[in-house]
Amino acid sequence: MAGGTLDIWPLHLFFDNPPTLNAAIDLYATVKILPRKDKRIFLTSGDSDLSANFSSLRAVPDHHPLELILRTLKFYQPKMGLEIFTDCQAPRGSGIGGSSALSIALHGALNLLTGRSYRGDEMIEIAKNIETQVIKVPAGIQDYYPAMYGGVRKVLPGIRKTETRKYAVSPAELTRHFVLCYTGKPRNSGVNNWEVTKKAVDGDKAVVGHLQSIRDCAVEMELALSRGHLKSLAPIFSREWEARKKLAPNISTPRIDQLMRAARRKGALAGKVCGAGGGGCIAFIVPPTKKKSVTEALISKGGQVLPFRFVARGLRAAVDLSA
Repeated sequence: MAGGTLDIWPLHLFFDNPPTLNAAIDLYATVKILPRKDKRIFLTSGDSDLSANFSSLRAVPDHHPLELILRTLKFYQPKMGLEIFTDCQAPRGSGIGGSSALSIALHGALNLLTGRSYRGDEMIEIAKNIETQVIKVPAGIQDYYPAMYGGVRKVLPGIRKTETRKYAVSPAELTRHFVLCYTGKPRNSGVNNWEVTKKAVDGDKAVVGHLQSIRDCAVEMELALSRGHLKSLAPIFSREWEARKKLAPNISTPRIDQLMRAARRKGALAGKVCGAGGGGCIAFIVPPTKKKSVTEALISKGGQVLPFRFVARGLRAAVDLSA
C-alpha cells in the first residue's frame, strides 16, 4: 500500500527507518508434505507446473528451477524422505507477494515437521536470507509479514530489529474500496529494486529524492490507517505511484498506462503497480459504487481482474491426522 522498496537493507537506514504498509489477501499459498519411509525427495510445484525428484537430501543440487524450495528444505534437514506439494493462487510474477507467501507456507510446514520451533519473526529472517541466496541481490522483508501474521499492518525495520503492528482496519471494508488487476505480464522485482538500491547507495540525488517522496507517503499513510481514515488513502496512493514511476524508466509500461487510463475514466480514484513494476498487478482504489464499472473497463482492455478479499488470517500449519 505504501513504502515498498524502503524495506530493503540498507535503504531503510538511509531514510530514518520508515514504515511499509501492506495487507494480507485471500490468494493463498499452500504446502502439503508427506513423510516417506525411504530417503527420496519428491517435489511437485502446482503453481509453476514443475516437478523433480532426488534419491536423498544429499543429492539435492545448489541450483535448480525450484531452488527456493530446495534451499529451504536443506536448511531444515529433515531426517526422512518427503513428498512436497506446493501451490499458489497468485499469478506468477504478479508482484503481490505470492512467492513470499509460498515461502512462509513452506517454512511453516517444515518448522512443524522437524520440530525446530522457530518463532514467526525467526522464520521471516531465515526466509529473507534464503531468498537473497536465490535471487543474488538483497531481498526485501515486508512481503513476509502479511503472509505470516495476516491483517492490515505496518512493517517497521529498525536499528535493532524489525517490528510490526496490525491496524484495527476492517478487512471487509477495505476490500470494498479496492480492485486488483493482473496486467498479463510478469515482472522481475529483483532487477528494478537492485538498480534503485545501487543508485541510492551511490548517492544518486534524483533517486534519493524520489525515495524520500515514497518515504513521506508511507509516513502519511501510516497516520491515515492508524486513524481509520480510508478516504485519505487515494491521494497518498497516487503520489506514491508518481514518485515510484520516476525511479526507473521501465517501472511503468504502455500496457500499465493503458489500464490506468481505462480505470480512471470509469471512476477509479488512484492506481499503483504492486511490487517493483514493469508488469504484474495494479491495485486501484475505487468508490464502492464504481467498482463494477472499473472492473468492466479493465476487462475490456484485456486486464485480468482478480477476485480477492483482504483477510485477518496469516500462516496456518497443522498435522492431518486423517492422512
